[in-house]
Amino acid sequence: MNLRDGVLIIDAKSSNDSLESLAKEILLNIEDVKEVIVDDALGVESSALFSLLVSIRKTAPNIAIDFLDKPSINVEGIGIVSLDIRG
Repeated sequence: MNLRDGVLIIDAKSSNDSLESLAKEILLNIEDVKEVIVDDALGVESSALFSLLVSIRKTAPNIAIDFLDKPSINVEGIGIVSLDIRG
């Protein structure tokens, strides 16, 4: 897990297996996470990333996740995807 000074950096190209392992680590260390940064410079690999981020937001709404605050992102092979997940 890439957690430094309360900032967790997640590579958006991570595989489902990597994200599943990361989710378990995050749950064990959720109190140490203040912000999540998603490195999506090379695109998004898996929809599991969205599930993980939404789960973090619902579990600990005080954690900043700028990736989810974007109105939309461009997913290669799909196009523009809305990130409006209020509720």
